[in-house]
Amino acid sequence: MPAPIKRILLADHDHEFAMSLAYACTRRGLDWEVSEARTCDEALGKLQQIPIDAIIADARFAGGSGVKLLHAVTDRHPRISRIILSDQPTEELMLGSLGAAHQYLAKPCSLAELIAAVSRLEALDSFFMKDPLRRLANRIQRLPSPPTVCLRLVNELARSDATTDSVGAIIARDSGLTARVLQVANSAFFKPEHPVVNAPEAVQVLGFNLVKSLALSQGLSTTLGPAPTGELDPERLYRHSLGTGLLAQTIARDQGGDTEAVDAAFTAGILHDTGKLVFASALPELYTKAVQRAAEESIPQWQSEAEVIGIGHAEIGAYLLGLWGLPSSIVEAVAWHHEPRRHDPQTSNVLTAIHVADYLESQRWPASRRRLVVKVDEPYMQSLQLAPRMEDWAEIAEPSA
Repeated sequence: MPAPIKRILLADHDHEFAMSLAYACTRRGLDWEVSEARTCDEALGKLQQIPIDAIIADARFAGGSGVKLLHAVTDRHPRISRIILSDQPTEELMLGSLGAAHQYLAKPCSLAELIAAVSRLEALDSFFMKDPLRRLANRIQRLPSPPTVCLRLVNELARSDATTDSVGAIIARDSGLTARVLQVANSAFFKPEHPVVNAPEAVQVLGFNLVKSLALSQGLSTTLGPAPTGELDPERLYRHSLGTGLLAQTIARDQGGDTEAVDAAFTAGILHDTGKLVFASALPELYTKAVQRAAEESIPQWQSEAEVIGIGHAEIGAYLLGLWGLPSSIVEAVAWHHEPRRHDPQTSNVLTAIHVADYLESQRWPASRRRLVVKVDEPYMQSLQLAPRMEDWAEIAEPSA
């Protein structure tokens, strides 16, 4: 059965660029159909007439209304992937496009860069085939961020002796804010020489002023947003995520991982339960039912989520992070951290570190307070000949009082 046509809408005044994109897709053997729009009304009209998979809008489109167009697309067609182009990556543009754009590309943008960006989004579509949940992920604009983290960050940034490490350490306390600064730092606007995989490095790339603005915007959205379900304890989630990140970092280093892999393991640990925040904020009633069912039947929470909601927190979290353009090593580790055999059982990597760390960290809680079931994939560990190392790594994760 042939693959479905990928339909791209280019909202840009540059007709030659659109023609070049269509020609490049044909030469590469991509079954993509490229349409053009010269005004916002024309763009929105085409979205009503034909099924569009991705829209690429120039920030200067229609007199500077490119961002407004993407916000309208977010409201009316949330399933469509959204990319913004700009030759002036100002702070105002970055903040104004939060929630409207999944990925950012700086102009002049090569056709190869643009095709690569759309290809990454297409790869996500092939992995997440449940359209109603894709709609849910596209509607998520900002993940919850505890107000205390925002306040600590603003206070730290006001200090004359603040450093990228001290600011990054505060950001790492919150998975939502970590995801946001990594999304922006990895965008083509900043042209990083290599994937930015930790908060301090993101602070160095972005600068204090933009980080402060991102934090304030994140904190405001949380204050105005719906209250999270009572089944999600933000403080306990933070402690578990931080502990998982620290342990995963140690495991990755122990397995001979390079600096990038070790940093990615820590960040993936901070973000591995991002999907729980998504569910608690967007589907509180279903999430509560899934958590309660997992406890009553003594089954893993991700399994209960799949039965009640239709997908687990690992997958929806990874999908959202993938839309935001985070490095693939982090997205893959988040996506399969409960079922690593679904990925690549032949290689010990960041995913392995997260899978083991998540399990060991969950065992730190006394049985009387351990409500959720977390299991280690023993066949996976045996296939990598890592089962004997579990005892050594378990000694690092000392039981909680």
